[in-house]
Amino acid sequence: MPSPVFALVDGNSFFASCEKVFRPDLRHRPVIVLSNNDGCVVARSSEAKQLGIKMCQPFFEIEDLCFRENVSVFSSNYELYANLSGRMMSTIASLTDSIDPYSIDECFANMSGYEQLNINLTELGFQIKERVLQNVGIPTCVGIAPTKTLAKYCNHLAKHYRGLNGVCNWLDLTPQRQ
Repeated sequence: MPSPVFALVDGNSFFASCEKVFRPDLRHRPVIVLSNNDGCVVARSSEAKQLGIKMCQPFFEIEDLCFRENVSVFSSNYELYANLSGRMMSTIASLTDSIDPYSIDECFANMSGYEQLNINLTELGFQIKERVLQNVGIPTCVGIAPTKTLAKYCNHLAKHYRGLNGVCNWLDLTPQRQ
C-alpha cells in the first residue's frame, strides 16, 4: 500500500483574485473586498497588503487611504466566488485522483501512490498551480506532504518564501530542513 501524500491547494487572496478575473484593468491595482454589510476588510490583494491594509480592518478607518491610493473596493459577491471556486476545484480534480474541499478557496488533493508511478510530485504541484491560473485566473500555492497538517504548513511556506515559487514539497526537503 502506498504511503499517503496530500497536496493542499489554496487560492491566494481568493475573493480579491476573483474580482480581478473579469477586470484585467485591476491586474496590478490594490483590491479589497468588504464583509456582508461593507463593514470591514475580508480579502486583500498583495498590492493592498503592501499599503498596510489589514484583515478585518473597519472600512471607515481606511476609506481615505483607499481613495488616495486608488484602491478598488468591492462588496462581497458570493455567487461569483462560488462559481470560480467550483471551476478551481474541477481543474484540480482533473489532475489528481480525488480532492477534499477544505473551504471555498482550498482543498486537499490525494497524491498517494503517484511516486510509485514515477510522477514527480513537485512538478505536479507546479502543473496544478499553472493550470488553475490558466483555466480559472486564480493564483494558487501548493503544499505537499505526507499528512494534511504538514501539507497546510508547506502551503504556508510556499506562500511566504518567494524562492519556492508557490510550491513546497516536504518530501524534497532534507531531514535537517524538515
